[in-house]
Amino acid sequence: MVAVTGIALTSAELAYGDGANEGAAERIISGSGVSGISTQVRQLAEAQLSDSKDIERRQRMRQLLPWSPSALNESFTHLLASFTDDEITRLLMIIDDSIMARGRLMEDIALREQGTPEYERYMQRLAAYPPAVSRVQRLEGLVSATRMSEWLIHAQTSVAGVLEQDLDQGYEATTRDTVLNFMLYAYRRVSNAEIDALIRLWTDPVMQRWLTEALAVLPETAGPSFVTDGQLLNTSQ
Repeated sequence: MVAVTGIALTSAELAYGDGANEGAAERIISGSGVSGISTQVRQLAEAQLSDSKDIERRQRMRQLLPWSPSALNESFTHLLASFTDDEITRLLMIIDDSIMARGRLMEDIALREQGTPEYERYMQRLAAYPPAVSRVQRLEGLVSATRMSEWLIHAQTSVAGVLEQDLDQGYEATTRDTVLNFMLYAYRRVSNAEIDALIRLWTDPVMQRWLTEALAVLPETAGPSFVTDGQLLNTSQ
């Protein structure tokens, strides 16, 4: 049994679209980043199945078809049909805001720089010389507002459930730390005022409704097992 202990951020988790030539639903789905969860699930599963036989790999991947881009986009589009015209307009205004565009750019750049010497040096400095508490708290607020950690944790537990693999009990904390450190890097040259503006956009009631309800329509899977003191604890029991 393989213990899934952490997560690596890739462009999949932050799959923002550019909004060009897209309808309202597509712009909201891509612009808010939720469409990337499909690729994240696939990449997590492929990584865990890298040593499996082809037939087992195909069977397991078929179990994850509810996470395919087409299946999720259908669910998200159906969900958006329950939003009023005013709410859709509000979501589009938020996604098209120049501050949101700057945030997406900062995150995209950071994603491309993961694993580079500069990124690794920053992580080393971060461990040795943490930023001011107020700065960390501000970025924690942004992470909380975007719900990024929640989506990634859901992806991990879903993959582990389908693949019948073990999750280390510390995987949620590890994921939250990874996301926070990534965001500290991505926004290291962004002012506090801009981060505060981003938080206000992400915490807009309509945006929060969208993120909460989109998370709720993600496929459910059997609860994974946790490794604890040498024994297994299954959360579905």
